[in-house]
Amino acid sequence: MKKLIYIALTIIVVTLTSCMQNGGNIGYLYGQWRLEEVVHDNVTTACDTVFFSFQSDVFQIRKIIYDTYDYSVFMGLYQHQDDVIKFNIYNHNSKEILSDEDKQIALSDISSLYIDTLFPLFNIIKLDNRYMTLEYNDNLYYFKKLN
Repeated sequence: MKKLIYIALTIIVVTLTSCMQNGGNIGYLYGQWRLEEVVHDNVTTACDTVFFSFQSDVFQIRKIIYDTYDYSVFMGLYQHQDDVIKFNIYNHNSKEILSDEDKQIALSDISSLYIDTLFPLFNIIKLDNRYMTLEYNDNLYYFKKLN
């Protein structure tokens, strides 16, 4: 019986510690965020089809198109320092962005979010364990954390 309890406790400890990132110090940015609203030219647009995910130094932006059951995915590396997040988008829909044509296709696709470069620099207006507000080129992006 003691052996069974020891095995059960070992499994629980291993499972819990394997879920932690960066020694448990993952910060507020870690996880998946749903874009709730975008403010562009003082017009607020509701949004529930765009998700930003952060883990370690990797990010993913996923845009879902419900009408066609399609989606676009942008991936890359980011740096979070003080109140700034610097993105380096290098992958679009599982394809590395290498050529000028790849770059133009990716930029065209992400332009619906008012992003005009593959290296956007977002200012963090608010970041806590539930909500995040980012600013880029005078646009405001309001997020809610999902996990």
